[in-house]
Amino acid sequence: PRWVCPTFQVPRKWKRICAFDYGLADASCFLFGAIDEMNNLLYFYKEVYGNNRNVQELAKLFYEASADIPIGGWICSPIIDPKSGPKRDYNKKTLSDNFLDYGISFIPGQVNREARVFRLNTYLESGRVRVMDCCVNLIIQGKELKFKQNTGSTTDPWRDEPEDKNDHAIVCAEWIVMELPKDPNKLLWGAYNKEGSLLPEADPEEEFKQRERDWMVYALKDDKAAEESSFYYPDYTIQ
Repeated sequence: PRWVCPTFQVPRKWKRICAFDYGLADASCFLFGAIDEMNNLLYFYKEVYGNNRNVQELAKLFYEASADIPIGGWICSPIIDPKSGPKRDYNKKTLSDNFLDYGISFIPGQVNREARVFRLNTYLESGRVRVMDCCVNLIIQGKELKFKQNTGSTTDPWRDEPEDKNDHAIVCAEWIVMELPKDPNKLLWGAYNKEGSLLPEADPEEEFKQRERDWMVYALKDDKAAEESSFYYPDYTIQ
């Protein structure tokens, strides 16, 4: 596919984003993305697969895979399948709660699969996505993704929702693009705010520098103040 590129070392200044799809008997997958602001591109640069891994082992995989990401280098908290998040019965501990024991705080991914598929397809067709060739599973799943048959219709034999089968990396890519602007041509920092609204006459380079300056203010304060920053991630070492 034209969106596949050779693997290279991601520059430290590129902002990162990660999504996680959990599987027990099935595979678990962490997918990492990075934003090339100069060329307005989203790169999927690393995937980590694990089978039959407990939470501690998966947490260790995450920390090893994200060890090169500097403080302040995240776009948002890691994303997880919304089904693994808070439940109505608050006496039950969720998968997300289990990861909190290891210092990893997830945010839930967007639920609507149809919206996610259209957003990812928009990014791919716009030419704003690159997948490094080390992400073998993502490439295979992108080429082999199949859609559900609509057996109840004679005019429209296919649904807009893909089959929920061997798609762990693909769903991670969907969750990632849902945290980015609807318009893939506005990937530059400073072109949009947290709500996804366009900021007129924004200077992306100056915005980037300001974010770094803002982070330094938090970095020089105590942990409580730093936790108020959306880019704060406490150090954690698995014993």
